[in-house]
Amino acid sequence: MADVLTGKGAALTTTDQAFLTAGGSEIITLIGLTIANIHATNASWVTANIVRSGGVDSELAHQITIPVNDSLSLLQGKVVLNNSDALWLDAENNSNLEASISYLVQT
Repeated sequence: MADVLTGKGAALTTTDQAFLTAGGSEIITLIGLTIANIHATNASWVTANIVRSGGVDSELAHQITIPVNDSLSLLQGKVVLNNSDALWLDAENNSNLEASISYLVQT
């Protein structure tokens, strides 16, 4: 089994979409998920969900408002994405929020 520690950034939009999906032979452990509001004047909310391929979906945050020039750390522990599970994110406004995601991929 190979382990790769990695990360990615993402700009959130008003369209709910998968930002990270575990492949068919992968397990992903989310280590960090921080959402920053980069807009100069508008607060904006974020919603984060774990969509399970074979089980009950779970919501990490539902319309949590992030003030201007502030950030929100959504994980206080770790979250595991099994085969074909995904992290979905959406925002109240386009171009206001950016996500920083740190994770471990096991194959």
